[in-house]
Amino acid sequence: YGGGAIGGVINVIDSRVPSKAIEGVSGVGEIRHTSVDDGRSGVFRIDAGDGNWALHIDSLYRDWGNPDIPGLALNPRNIDDTDESSDGYIANADGHTRRSTFGSAYHYDSGYVGLSYSELDNVYGIPAGVHHHHDEDEIEHEDHEDEEAEEGVSLAVSQKRWDLAGDQHFDGFLELLRWRLAYSDYQHQEIEAGGEIGTTFNKEAWTGRLELAHRPFSQLGGEWHGVLGLQWSEADFSALGEESFVPANTTRQFGLFWLEDYHANNWSIEAGMRADLDRLSAKDESIADYDTDSMSASIAAVYDFNDNWTTSLSFSSSRRAPTAEERFSNIGNTIGSYVVHGATGAIELGDENLDSEVAQNIDLSLRADMDVLIGKITAFSNHFQNFIYLENTGAELDDVEVLAYRQQDATFQGLEYELEWPFYSTGNQRYSLSVFGDRISGELDNGDDAPRLPPGHDGVRLNWQAQDWQADLSVVYGKAQSQPGTNELPTASYQRIDMTVSRIFELANVEYSLMLKGRNLGDEEIRSASSFIRDYAPESGRGIELALQMRFD
Repeated sequence: YGGGAIGGVINVIDSRVPSKAIEGVSGVGEIRHTSVDDGRSGVFRIDAGDGNWALHIDSLYRDWGNPDIPGLALNPRNIDDTDESSDGYIANADGHTRRSTFGSAYHYDSGYVGLSYSELDNVYGIPAGVHHHHDEDEIEHEDHEDEEAEEGVSLAVSQKRWDLAGDQHFDGFLELLRWRLAYSDYQHQEIEAGGEIGTTFNKEAWTGRLELAHRPFSQLGGEWHGVLGLQWSEADFSALGEESFVPANTTRQFGLFWLEDYHANNWSIEAGMRADLDRLSAKDESIADYDTDSMSASIAAVYDFNDNWTTSLSFSSSRRAPTAEERFSNIGNTIGSYVVHGATGAIELGDENLDSEVAQNIDLSLRADMDVLIGKITAFSNHFQNFIYLENTGAELDDVEVLAYRQQDATFQGLEYELEWPFYSTGNQRYSLSVFGDRISGELDNGDDAPRLPPGHDGVRLNWQAQDWQADLSVVYGKAQSQPGTNELPTASYQRIDMTVSRIFELANVEYSLMLKGRNLGDEEIRSASSFIRDYAPESGRGIELALQMRFD
């Protein structure tokens, strides 16, 4: 997955190109309503096939309004002037999403080949107070209508994507050739309150991946299986309009990787290596190109003490090149013409001298699966050389924070745990109690705290199951973040109460799942320490969610 996978990846398998042969028709659909933002959503998926041809269709519809919150949207602890703040809701935070995908594949005896097409349409508002204009005429102009227009900025996002994929199986030592090719055309536009288009951002990208897997073989008392592959991508980015803060640029990446796993007795071992070539070039010839090559490697081992206890240990050394945003943001702009990044509500300054970031990671886990205890605890330590981060400089221009990309060594350490105690069961009923939480600390080489780290959390969850019924009640305590980083402001602690009740039943060969969820039932004000806009948009307040899911085969 590349050096950018520092800390892990989430692998989402969406079956947009059906990779397995399908006989018959199956589907799932869901409708949902949320009270906190009067949100309505619907989604469905259908997979069908005759053994050779396979078809996949899915679609998503979602609308939501301004979410309810307890109190003011602007944080009175950190913002002096809250007179213009919305009260009881986050203004200009409504939106809608539409997405649809169509894919098909032909399966034959030794593999398949398939194609899919998807479209995304997403329109959402930037919470009031986040977006700032820096045109001198607008700063001097104090017409109330212009102030209202500034509060009504929204983003219109669209994407069109094609995916081509296939597998080819062989009878020899090399058993599988897997290949993927994707093209995406992404655009988002800043829309002013009056409907005028401000800045248009475009990104056109190609990605390809080729994997060659060998058949399992036995040696050294165990079984080996592995894959050799290459990955390639090229992305062209451009922005047209007065608020473009990153110059047009092209990012090219090429990676060669090898991954091998070994299984013997109670051991499972996985090792991998990857070599990457990265090239970042701006269309502006006055900006120097950036070229770098890097190596990443990892090894992980899992040992089963017995049927109940398992431990795992992993080491990795990962390297990633700086992105266009990190190197080029506001490059070439002068102090009077700096452009605000709408997503963070701040001026961001790139640094052309940034070098590649290197991370040395170690993770140690212990798992238990017994009648009286089910759980996992993980400790990790990550040491970075040339860690890239966005620092709050403490400076402001026209009441807008100035953030700058910096680089220095850093160390992160943390702990995650979850323990479940099934304390009572009788007949078809089961009761369990869980405790869970996490801790993380981060320190830069100069002794400063790493910015915008989430605080520690501790929680308890009571779960009940009885035949087709299930319910749980959880309480999470989020600690105050008193070490927010240089020139960052602390966030307060909170307690969050959530509840879920669900039932599964079947009618006419269709399985239904009815769910009722309560979120933030204590109506707590929660401001995420990791969010750039936490002082403008807290998390949603108390809400009830009702969902009905239908599934058939």
